Amino acid sequence: MPASGAPPASTPDESSAADGRDRSEAVVAAVATAVGLMTGSLPEREFAGPVLRLLGEAGGVSRVYVFDFQRQADGRYRVSQRHEWTAVGISAQIGNPDLQGLDLIEAGFGRWQEVLLRGEPIVGEIAEFPPSERPILEAQQILSLLVQPVFAGARIHGMIGFDACAPRAPWSRFEVSVLRIAAQAWGAAVLREERDAQLRHMQRMEAMGRMAGGVAHDFNNVLSVVGGAVEALQGEAAAPVPADGERYGRILRHALDQGRGLTRRLLEFSRPGSGHARELDLGEAVARAVPLLRQAAGSRVRVELERAPAPRVRIDPVQLEQVLLNLVINARDAMPGGGRVRVEVGPDPAGPGGAARLRVTDTGPGIPAGQRDRVFEPFFTTKADRGGTGLGLSTVFAIVTGHGGTIVLGPATGGGAEFLISLPAAG
Repeated sequence: MPASGAPPASTPDESSAADGRDRSEAVVAAVATAVGLMTGSLPEREFAGPVLRLLGEAGGVSRVYVFDFQRQADGRYRVSQRHEWTAVGISAQIGNPDLQGLDLIEAGFGRWQEVLLRGEPIVGEIAEFPPSERPILEAQQILSLLVQPVFAGARIHGMIGFDACAPRAPWSRFEVSVLRIAAQAWGAAVLREERDAQLRHMQRMEAMGRMAGGVAHDFNNVLSVVGGAVEALQGEAAAPVPADGERYGRILRHALDQGRGLTRRLLEFSRPGSGHARELDLGEAVARAVPLLRQAAGSRVRVELERAPAPRVRIDPVQLEQVLLNLVINARDAMPGGGRVRVEVGPDPAGPGGAARLRVTDTGPGIPAGQRDRVFEPFFTTKADRGGTGLGLSTVFAIVTGHGGTIVLGPATGGGAEFLISLPAAG
């Protein structure tokens, strides 16, 4: 019996319950603080570390991490670890190459892909998981875990996981629910950052478009004056023009033609519009353009087309061909030794209201990481030594967005470049 006035000794069950209450309260407080960090103005790369530490310490776990999901053309997902916090004495996995570009189905985690895409968590003791999932988890000395999906809008962005590498009380339904809030806040922060980046890009493109239009008109005026002077010079010649003079004349005319071409492209970029848009079958329109694309690609580059039923779209067919030509010619220039360009038409599973998707890939070297954020900028080119003006992809961007669509550069997984165009369904 306890001494008079002393508190009664706690039983093991009471002590465990008290520990559980303390941990739940700590998790709630940590999630509240984390949500405050994520809903501010900090980008993901800056709030990730403090948020993971808060959640890990409050949850009494060994490791907290975030993986990005990258959807492949066949609907499968590759995942890569991007952020991590570990408790003292726990080995970090952020540098583990096996956790970069991991195909979930191929690695035996098809169940995870299915469950997470439904918006549900993965939770439990590793000893009770299917045999296909245990080797990778046991190699990291994980005894139990909780993984919550992270959605940016309607699109799965990744997952946030909590590993216990030491015995721990089972995850309570309350903990699972509270940590789901943290995952939802993370997804909202990612979506906000993406929207901010898109807005800044559109504002920059709009400003560049206005500038391009002004430059084009001024440049066109100069060309008109030069062209008139050349014609007058040739018309006033009383005697046959000397050989050298004729050669210089050809050079001048060639320079004028190049200048007029640049002016035309500047004007196309500044006024892409959709005034001649009409409703059409995207697959049929692309199929009609394939002979032209193969001619532009040359004999060393094979152009392939794969079609699937897709919603009808509303777009200017001439500008659609211009988009395809720009992408194919860029791919051709990136593969001087030859290669393959693949054009795929089908429904866009991520597009709103049944959009159509146009996917263009090549087998070239891909786009370097340092240039990926700039490929759609006007006047940015990797072909300056070959006469590139940097207006090809910016014009493509202007045409696609001018018709209410979107174009993005696909994830850099493996070789080659990938462009994904989504066009809204007609009507």
